[in-house]
Amino acid sequence: GIFLAGSDGGPVFKCLMHHTPTMTAEFSKTVAAGETPPMYSPVKSEYEPHLGAVHGIATSPFNAQLFATCGADGNLRVYSSTQTKQIVSLEPCAGALFALQWSPFRPLVAAAGTSSGQVVLYDLLDGGGDAMQPSRSFQACDRGTAVQALAFNPELKEYLASADGTAVRVWELGARFTTPRQTERKVLD
Repeated sequence: GIFLAGSDGGPVFKCLMHHTPTMTAEFSKTVAAGETPPMYSPVKSEYEPHLGAVHGIATSPFNAQLFATCGADGNLRVYSSTQTKQIVSLEPCAGALFALQWSPFRPLVAAAGTSSGQVVLYDLLDGGGDAMQPSRSFQACDRGTAVQALAFNPELKEYLASADGTAVRVWELGARFTTPRQTERKVLD
């Protein structure tokens, strides 16, 4: 299967783990003989890197070719798996981004958690390209600790949960971030 991996150095990798029965038998035979089997890299391609560690990767639930990343450089980037360069790069704040999640209800809405305890929401239909500001942001952690995890509620679309390592908080998003717009799917494709 194919999977995406981010690294501490900033690159984002597309990896393939595919083992044929012949490869598996060869590996087992070599190990049984007490020898070191050849190691193969699962990395098949590399995407334009972040400047620092990649902290989150999320694939779009609406388009299997789209994924987003966030990292220590404070960038939220959107990529197509068919191109090595990012499609969009957003920098919502000074400081690292630690968590990232696509909305399961709005194809062009993503949320990210910052090192200063904020949650930023982007509605990519709002336009603006790389200079685009978050559509909404709010302080999710009272003490300003980093938002380390985010989760949209798959059953109750108006709720988003955030966690900072000490508490989980649930936020009500409102219709703007939960009701799909007519043109959204067309823009996504």
